[in-house]
Amino acid sequence: MSINFISVTVTCMSKETLRQIESNVPKAWIPSLDSPIKRANNAEVWDQDGKRYLDYVGGYAVLNTGHVHPKVIKRVQNQLKDFTHSCFAYAPHQNAIDLCSEINIRYPINGDTKTFLVNSGAEAVENAIKIARYYSGKQHIIAFKGGFHGRTYMAMGLTGKENPYKKGFGPFPDFISHTEFPYHYRGLTDEKALELLQENITKVNNSNIAAILMEIQLGEGGYIPASKDFLKKVRKIADDNNILLIFDEVQTGYGRTGQMFGANTVGVTPDMATLAKGIGGGFPLAAVVGRSEIMDSIHDAGIGSTFGASPVSCAAALGVLEVFDQDNLLQKAINHAELMNGMLSLLQDKNDFIGDVRGYGTMIGVEIVTDKKLKNSSKELAMQIIDTAKNNGLLLVNCGLEGNVIRFMGPLTTPVDQVKEAMEIFSDSVNSI
Repeated sequence: MSINFISVTVTCMSKETLRQIESNVPKAWIPSLDSPIKRANNAEVWDQDGKRYLDYVGGYAVLNTGHVHPKVIKRVQNQLKDFTHSCFAYAPHQNAIDLCSEINIRYPINGDTKTFLVNSGAEAVENAIKIARYYSGKQHIIAFKGGFHGRTYMAMGLTGKENPYKKGFGPFPDFISHTEFPYHYRGLTDEKALELLQENITKVNNSNIAAILMEIQLGEGGYIPASKDFLKKVRKIADDNNILLIFDEVQTGYGRTGQMFGANTVGVTPDMATLAKGIGGGFPLAAVVGRSEIMDSIHDAGIGSTFGASPVSCAAALGVLEVFDQDNLLQKAINHAELMNGMLSLLQDKNDFIGDVRGYGTMIGVEIVTDKKLKNSSKELAMQIIDTAKNNGLLLVNCGLEGNVIRFMGPLTTPVDQVKEAMEIFSDSVNSI
């Protein structure tokens, strides 16, 4: 496929739409897309002016199964015929029971597991920490610099990226400490990161450390994957010190890494995990899954959520699993990753702006620098590329502590010809700088 850009028309948000947003929405929540979206289908979205985009933002890694997938929508429509809400703690429903059962079967934790359903990734993290501290009788939590775990207070405290998530919102809980996440491109080796983790444990005193919380691959922190060897050694350190290991799989879950969960990809089993984003196919839902003895340790009504096990969202989540099971989605993700890595590697070889291409599966980050040898981070260049790609029909966002990493979060259901189209738009956008 060859894409020729004869001319580019930049669509600007209408003055009236902008006025409505500025009048009704906090400034910090002003959107970056030039025009409100009107409709969407799988990996494509159209704005109110009719401009078509390939969506590699995907609702921030939510739409693993694409926009309005027929199997997901059918499940939701069927549920809407019966009832829209039931607080599970009072009146249970079969959708939640079936979904918890499926997660317990699928998520790779040794031994029997149980699942608690909530609304969002932040709420899942909050509850995972509550449960870990209650079960262990310990207080301290170790998290990683660069990690992102949500915007509620505990989750912000656990998050290891100051700006924009924590800036001005402190103080945060004093029972949290942060250690370094390995970053091979920047010279922070697995060995050094493990040494610093061990120093942190010694300093805090392992007798008071309830859990180590970590992403298998940093999301907001720069799409930096932890190696399988590093994660195996973290698992051993946790075991040796009687510390629970919690994987935050809000982004790495549901096929992004090429297998159903990141834990499958790296071959390391945690004691607990948090799931969200892709779990509900665009409907709000999240989960905490963990070893049964941990999850059962809480006293009666010690955990709960009014909307957490929404029957509509649970119906959508069962539809998502149906897509994975019936549409060979994991193999499609693997195929997408091979295609994307191949095209991005060629681009990297020919372009001095691309310092690194990395990530598990389709969860690929491209680090933008001013010069390959100097490795100077350049958020300015990254944003130029993102803006050019947007003007030419490809939606992308940045991440990383310096904001200079461009990440790909497109649906795993994207047709192959559209994956190629996205990569070619990106290549042309990089080459235009």
